Amino acid sequence: MKTLVWCSSVIPVEPSERRSGRPIGRDIHAFQAMLRNYEDIARWADAFGMDGFGSAEHHFQTEGGENMPNSLLLYAKLAAQTRQIMFAPMSIVLPAHNPLRVAEDLAMFTHMFPGRLGVSFARGHQTRWMQTLTQDDAVVSGHPGSDARNREVFDEYLSIVERAWAEDSFQHKGKHYQVPYPAGGIHNWPPADWTRTYGGPGEVDEDGTVRQIGVVPKPVHRPTVFIPTSASPQTVIDAARSGRTLLLKAGSREKVRSIAELYRDTARAHGRDLRLGEGVGVVAKLFLGDTFDEAFDLAVQTSGYWYQGLFQAFGCNEGLRTTADDPRRPLRLDDARALTRRMHAAGLLLCGTADQVRDQMKDVQTVYGGGRLDWFVWEYWAQALPGVDAPDIQREQLKTYAEQIMPTFR
Repeated sequence: MKTLVWCSSVIPVEPSERRSGRPIGRDIHAFQAMLRNYEDIARWADAFGMDGFGSAEHHFQTEGGENMPNSLLLYAKLAAQTRQIMFAPMSIVLPAHNPLRVAEDLAMFTHMFPGRLGVSFARGHQTRWMQTLTQDDAVVSGHPGSDARNREVFDEYLSIVERAWAEDSFQHKGKHYQVPYPAGGIHNWPPADWTRTYGGPGEVDEDGTVRQIGVVPKPVHRPTVFIPTSASPQTVIDAARSGRTLLLKAGSREKVRSIAELYRDTARAHGRDLRLGEGVGVVAKLFLGDTFDEAFDLAVQTSGYWYQGLFQAFGCNEGLRTTADDPRRPLRLDDARALTRRMHAAGLLLCGTADQVRDQMKDVQTVYGGGRLDWFVWEYWAQALPGVDAPDIQREQLKTYAEQIMPTFR
């Protein structure tokens, strides 16, 4: 089982500073501090032998939450400063991008740093930036059909990215995108003879019309493609059919197990005989301490704080429901400690001493019995802590995991 560190890009200030410095996301010095801390975590992860490093794409978070609008640009710097770790944007939200530009940028990275790129693609859900970047409120808004439209755009764009990598030239006439544009052809291409002689076969016809497009460069290697999900059966089925690696951020052990089984069974139905957990990664938070209580307090101050204050507003708690919760209301917990307890009870958060976390990891690795995962994705934290040196704690967490836990699962 490989380990990928999925690191948040949070402005590292305490809550009081977040209020007094608002909007802290646009504070140049605070953003620089976030970048320095983020880059340190990436270098430590590489030095300790982790397999991958990534972070989420988000935009316009002036409040100082996730602040990584272009991780691939930063990874070019970090790849030059590290030895072996794979960098993986987690995720590129395809409906908010031009798919051909995405294919070009990722292929370029494989030439700069061969063998060191993976990529996660996601559909996106945060209206503030999705609607603004796409200029299309139907992609993520709450009106009927928006989810189907979002998936439709995502599926089409991802097929374009993968064709651009695989084919020397191609034509695509889709509902949401055309290659070339218009798909019927670009007439009167001035250097038609030059392109017919030296370009890809079929790019230009005898009438001088551009019929196909070839994306340059071709990637040195096809990046590992990750697809994140929390619950959607269709996302699981599509990933299994296409041979893409599924990343599960489910709210319970039972849900993880059922999704992994669906992935395996779908793959088998399409000619890929996989074991349970093959082609799958589980996303979880992980906190270490000299005692369980010490580790749990760290979890409360970091992941618990952010989930209770921000992410539960987006419905991220829904997978943590129990039969005691009122089904008529969104799941909101009163404080960060209660939410952290709920995440730990569900298996979304691993916590304790190295020995305790190792035992919890054994359950995760086997997909809670009889399987074997390909990836563990550590949803890592970056947050200022009152009265302590957070980078020292972050480095020690990575070191302890690398020396005392990770070797067990190699």
